[in-house]
Amino acid sequence: MPPLVAATQLGFLCDARKRFVAGAAAFPGGAPDTFEIQDLALIDAEAFGGWENWKAVLRGRIDVHRGPMGDHLVGEFTALRRPGCYRVMLPAAAGWSHPFVVSDGAFSRLPPILLDFVHAQRCGAFEDSLRGPCHLDDAVRSDTGEPVDVSGGWHDAGDLRKWMTTTPLPVLGFFALGDRLGFARNHWREKHFEDDALSEAAWGVRWVLKMQDPATGLFWEDVGGGGEARALPGTSWWVDNHSGCVADNAGNVFTDNRKASGDERSVRVQYNPIVQYVAVALLADAGDRFHVAAPALARQSRDSALACWRSMGARTEDRFHRWTSVLAWRLLAALRLHDWGVVAEDAVTGLVTGLLDLQADRGFFWMDADRRDPYRGIVNAAQPAIALCSFIERDFEHPLVDRAREALERLWNGYVAPLTAANPYGMMPYGLYGEPRTAAAGDVYHEFAPGLWYRFFMPEHAPERVNHGLAGHWTSWAHALGMMGRVLERPDFRDAAFDQLAWLTGANPLGVSMISGVGVRAAAPYSRFLGPMPGGCMVGPRGTADDTAWVDTEGRLAWSSGEYWMAPLANMLMALAELLPGTVPASRRLGVPTRL
Repeated sequence: MPPLVAATQLGFLCDARKRFVAGAAAFPGGAPDTFEIQDLALIDAEAFGGWENWKAVLRGRIDVHRGPMGDHLVGEFTALRRPGCYRVMLPAAAGWSHPFVVSDGAFSRLPPILLDFVHAQRCGAFEDSLRGPCHLDDAVRSDTGEPVDVSGGWHDAGDLRKWMTTTPLPVLGFFALGDRLGFARNHWREKHFEDDALSEAAWGVRWVLKMQDPATGLFWEDVGGGGEARALPGTSWWVDNHSGCVADNAGNVFTDNRKASGDERSVRVQYNPIVQYVAVALLADAGDRFHVAAPALARQSRDSALACWRSMGARTEDRFHRWTSVLAWRLLAALRLHDWGVVAEDAVTGLVTGLLDLQADRGFFWMDADRRDPYRGIVNAAQPAIALCSFIERDFEHPLVDRAREALERLWNGYVAPLTAANPYGMMPYGLYGEPRTAAAGDVYHEFAPGLWYRFFMPEHAPERVNHGLAGHWTSWAHALGMMGRVLERPDFRDAAFDQLAWLTGANPLGVSMISGVGVRAAAPYSRFLGPMPGGCMVGPRGTADDTAWVDTEGRLAWSSGEYWMAPLANMLMALAELLPGTVPASRRLGVPTRL
């Protein structure tokens, strides 16, 4: 089989930067130095039973990228702007890419596919031709065993579990699609709603409301997350700003749907600060967007958000509020409540100042107020940048706006730009470490600067024993870089955002898409209860000890790369809302524009 030329299998916007990558080691006899782009709509000569002679429409030179991933061939063909279906071909058919399209509508089918996937993951009183209602008996409290109604929501992470840190995040994505792109569709015709995305968001919001403890105003952590049988010395519930890392599969089951029968799943009632601020931000948005279609739901969302915010006021001095991730999410919640006139401007700017103070001179953020470990996030990878962009775009007339802009430029110049340049794909490595803490166990680290190292992927031998794909990380950066490109008017940031999406749709060393049903060749999904589904976003490539990418392409059912997860799906929706045009003119679509 010829060497694989890796490029996104989805496509490129007409004016976007366009690149492909191929491993130089695949050419032991000498790597090619030129390439051509073939237009698959144009055939110079038929070749029945063999190769078609596709017409070359652009030729270019190949550069060599040298770095920790080894030597790679990189070709750029940004000059190709005409809508069409193309592929990359190397000389003498030494290698080629899978087909891709060039069009400003290249990603237009992705939001509906993702929306349909979320819809199919409904939990509770929902049925379709694949399955019937499920988990109507969710759940009993983890502390007292008292039954509470937390049915509904969506299945997530290993098929059937529901996590408040990640499961409701698509709601934010659906809102963003409507706000920024005017996305609307009405296939399901559900009561009160003329838009499927808003209808699906309402389904998620209703579950979030059920997850609020009426006695405290705080939200519970998960349903069916399981026990902690995986917990061993050195492991932790929290790893790099992500919770639930020692949970097992005890709750990952179908139940008999009968309350008090004894097989009910558990709702974990423990306090999780990120859950609280995710809920406040989400419900504040719901309060604004449902006031026409579902005014009662809008009022309930508003009341619930305010109750949680008031309860959290007594906890702002706890250890979690020293975390950068918690501060960023609190700022996102506060900005929404400031829009309502609930949170004063001084409180907002105080949070911004606190976040800016957690940025190092080199541009990266610290993990927490101790300033010893650089910031990393399995899910909330770029949350500080997203929070600062959200502050900037609200047009505060305050000197901190300039400081926030400077912080984002510093983040790019000192951190994001050099790390994305360290690999030929432009993907954002996992992050920095103050020491190569697992190098003695065999994990490879790369020096970034004196006293700082990085890995492209999570370490294999970390004591927490958590190593899985980082689609939540890459899509978070796609969202952040898209926002940064908009608020700072930097097209190069948008190019970097698209690089993160390209990495997950085929522009990776294994040449696979991490979204089921998208692209020519996809990774094997881990979905053992509901089966593979179009639009399912997998957790992504994970790292080996030598910091190379691994993905299940053989159907082993490896959860660490193939598990469907709402976090990357939601982040991708929010990134697409930033990156895609609201309308696509005929001249930038496939086909010949009709002249009337």
